[in-house]
Amino acid sequence: MRSILIPVVAFAAVLALTGCGSGDSGSDSASEANADVCTQFASVHDELTELASVGPNGAGEVGKWTADKDATISKFAPLAEQASGDVREALQSLVTALPADSLELTEPDSASGQAFVDNSASVASACDSGGTTISLAEFPLQKF
Repeated sequence: MRSILIPVVAFAAVLALTGCGSGDSGSDSASEANADVCTQFASVHDELTELASVGPNGAGEVGKWTADKDATISKFAPLAEQASGDVREALQSLVTALPADSLELTEPDSASGQAFVDNSASVASACDSGGTTISLAEFPLQKF
């Protein structure tokens, strides 16, 4: 009985180790997906920053400006769904903290604007930890 048990346990151990080794290719795939998400995040962040910096072109353009900001903000949620690990968590925090009204991001002393800046820095840090360094344009925070 003992002579049969030892080879069976050894075989099970080899299978377990082989299974652990095959997880690396999945990890590489996740890293590549996160790298793509991080690059896309930086692009969307900078697009929103540009819109916030420029503002509307006159009173008649406020509606279009707001619609453009809302369309840009809507690009963050799908990125969170595509990411994994710390990048996903950081993006989910950013998306959760976004205000329903995008105008709140650009108001003077905006808590939403500061949360966006802080959460964006967390995403960039998670990306960097995952091997993808991104640079983000400075989001304009209005102060009194």
